[in-house]
Amino acid sequence: MFMTLLFAVPMAAVWMIVTSSVNLGSFVVGFVLGFAILLMLKLEKVEINYRRLPDQLAALVIYILTLGRDILISSVDVAKRVLNPNMPMNPGIITVYTQDKDESDFTAAFSAHGITITPGELVVDFNGSHTMYVHCLDVEASFNNAEAAQSKRLKLLRRIVGKD
Repeated sequence: MFMTLLFAVPMAAVWMIVTSSVNLGSFVVGFVLGFAILLMLKLEKVEINYRRLPDQLAALVIYILTLGRDILISSVDVAKRVLNPNMPMNPGIITVYTQDKDESDFTAAFSAHGITITPGELVVDFNGSHTMYVHCLDVEASFNNAEAAQSKRLKLLRRIVGKD
């Protein structure tokens, strides 16, 4: 329970940043929402290994920066496709493998989040917790990039949760 309360604090900070409202009321709302989400996720018991914490924080920063870069690049690509009718669109669905069988659903959920938050791609279905189907605006480009991007995303997520 203590770890859930502890993890709700950064979620409250993110809430204040996203809502552009830095005050006590916004922090409390973010904290309560973060706490509720963490309770629903039923996180496994997390033990903090302070020797690995710097590596986990570095992986988190790299993950956030990579996600931001992917969002920016994808946003520009989608804007070009919308503004230029001559730019080809080849929509379709690809299969992306989410995790190994010994990992928790946490990795699959955050991996799907990393894909869905980028414009031009959307996770539309899961087959169990190991395969997801992703709708893409350009199937060929997404298919060529999906495996490498997913591998990098999973590697960072494993480092963040301390399983790598």
